[in-house]
Amino acid sequence: MFMNRTRIGQWILIVSLLFAMVLVAGCQSSGDQPASSNQVSEATDMNIGSTSNSGEESEDSDSGEAQGLDPLVVAQQEWEISAHASSFVTDSEGNNNACARCHAPNNWMPTLEDIPESCQACKFELPVPPSFIQESEWQHVLCLYCHEADKKGNIQPEVSWLEIPALEEYSEVESHSELCLKCHNTENVPEHGQVVVDSVHIDMQCTECHSPHNTTTTCMNGDCHSEVLSDTDQILGHDDDHKDVSCAACHDNAGWDVGPDPETGIWTTFSPWSHEVMIGEADSILQSGTIPFSSHDIGLEVNCERCHFSGNPWELTESVEIP
Repeated sequence: MFMNRTRIGQWILIVSLLFAMVLVAGCQSSGDQPASSNQVSEATDMNIGSTSNSGEESEDSDSGEAQGLDPLVVAQQEWEISAHASSFVTDSEGNNNACARCHAPNNWMPTLEDIPESCQACKFELPVPPSFIQESEWQHVLCLYCHEADKKGNIQPEVSWLEIPALEEYSEVESHSELCLKCHNTENVPEHGQVVVDSVHIDMQCTECHSPHNTTTTCMNGDCHSEVLSDTDQILGHDDDHKDVSCAACHDNAGWDVGPDPETGIWTTFSPWSHEVMIGEADSILQSGTIPFSSHDIGLEVNCERCHFSGNPWELTESVEIP
C-alpha cells in the first residue's frame, strides 16, 4: 500500500514537471514571434510625441522586407529616425500653432479664417487658439496623417490625407506627390523653401527619390545614378575639391543662388521665398528672402561660372579649365 502511494506521488511529480516544461517553452517561443499588425498600430498610437535618439540609418524598406520583416515594423522603424518623428519648431517670434498645421496636425488649433466656408454656415465660434504649444505636448507627423486605419486599428498601405484631424476626416489623393504637397507646398509661407519639380524629373513621384518613411534621399540611391561618385566615376567635378558640394548646387536648373549653408558648410542652393502680410482689410506688405534649400529642378548641364566668377565672395578661382 505504501509502495503504491509512493509510485502515485512520483507519477504526479513527473507529470507536473513535464507540464511546467511545456508551459515555459510555449512562453519563450511566443516571445520570439514578430509583432502583429495590431501591435504595430498600438505602437504607432503610443509613439505620439516620441523622437529617436539614434543617429544610425535604418535599412530601407526593400532590404527590410527582403529579410522577411513585417513591412509595418520596417515602416515604423524608418519613421522613428525621420524628420516626421522630430518636427517640433517655433517661428522667429517663438510661436508655433500656425506651424503645427503641417508639423503636428493633431495639435493645430484653427481660427475661423482657417476652416472651410461650409463649416462657417453653422454660425459657431472658435476660441482664440494658443500661440505656443509645448514640446512635451507636440505630436509630430504620425502614420495616421497619411494612412487610414481599419476598424481593428490596422494601418492600411494605401495613402490618403487626414484633412480634418479633429473629425478623423480623410480626403482621397491621386498620387504620392499630391499627398506630400498637402504640406510641402510652401507658397506664401515665410522662410520655407519651394518644392518645384521640373526638367528631367518633372514626371517623377516624390517617393521615387525620397524614402516615404524616413524621408531621406540621395542621387546615388536606386538605379538612376548608381555609378555617380563611385570608383569608376570619371565625371569632371566629381572630385575631392567638390566633396562638400551638393548635387543641386551644380545641377540646379532654376537659377537659384548658390553658396555654403551657414549651418552645415555644405554648398547648396538658396530658395527664394515670399510672404504677403495683410495690414488691415485692404493693404498688405510683401516680405521676401532666401533660405538654404535643395533645388528640385535638376538637370545634367552645369555652369561653373555660377560660383567661379570674378570677385566671388568665396575666393574661388575665377576660371575653370575644362579638358
